Amino acid sequence: MIQVEVVYTKPDRQWSVDLELAEGTSAEEAAELAQNSEPLLWVDDLNIVAFAVWGEEVTAEHELKDGDRLELLRPLPVDPMEARRRKAAAAKD
Repeated sequence: MIQVEVVYTKPDRQWSVDLELAEGTSAEEAAELAQNSEPLLWVDDLNIVAFAVWGEEVTAEHELKDGDRLELLRPLPVDPMEARRRKAAAAKD
C-alpha cells in the first residue's frame, strides 16, 4: 500500500485528502476515489482538466508512488497570455 495526498485548489480555498492506495494506482483512479471522500465530496463545482504530481503535469495513467502529492488541476479562468496582454494594455493607459 502507498500513501498519497490529493489536493484541489481554487483561488479562495484548498481541499486535501490523504488516501491509502494499492501500488500501481493511476492518477485518474486516485482522483475518482478522492472525489468520493471527505472533504472533496462536498465540492460542488469540481472540474478536473489535468493532473500534476508535485507541480509537474502527468497523464491520467501516471502510476503514483508512495508519498506523492496529486494535484487535481482546474481550468484557468483566463489564458495567461491574454492576462499579460490585458495587464500591458492597462499599464499603457
